[in-house]
Amino acid sequence: MKESAEALRTKILDAAIALFISKGIEKVTTRELTESVGISRSHIYHYFSNWQALCLAALERFMQLDFTHFAETLAPLTPHQRLTTLFASHLPGAPDASWQLYASFWQMAGHNEAYAALAETMTARWQTLVEEIIRDGVTDGSLRACDIPRTARQLSAMLNGYADLLTINPSDEKVEEAMADLNHFIDQFLA
Repeated sequence: MKESAEALRTKILDAAIALFISKGIEKVTTRELTESVGISRSHIYHYFSNWQALCLAALERFMQLDFTHFAETLAPLTPHQRLTTLFASHLPGAPDASWQLYASFWQMAGHNEAYAALAETMTARWQTLVEEIIRDGVTDGSLRACDIPRTARQLSAMLNGYADLLTINPSDEKVEEAMADLNHFIDQFLA
């Protein structure tokens, strides 16, 4: 039975994601992707106008799935538990291929408008999630914040700064220190 066009497109994207995670975006070739999927180069370019379009679609799929899965895991938790889970998930204690993929993507976004647009879109989604967590805490009385968007930006900036440092040189000690700092921020400014 022949695969549907959408199923084949998704298969191409998922294979690209797997290769990007294992090798890095910059090191994956069209040949490796075609061999991984078992299709010809022309098939790939039937679905994607060029390599950048394919890379962007794969990265968007990867990040959307990651975000959706994470947001679903937070749903049953209290606002404070959601923040702690967010912190723990964003602070790699050991080398992590998925975090390296995010780091590579971020570097590309600094030099390419299309990647930058995707970075801004995804950053906005994560920012909205942090705002929702804080807003839920303010509503139930477990957190306080006069300016929720500003507080969420400050918290996100701290978290992303620690995540960037840990992506470069992770260790359990650095994760513990970052978690302590982030929890101190919550205790001082949100509790």
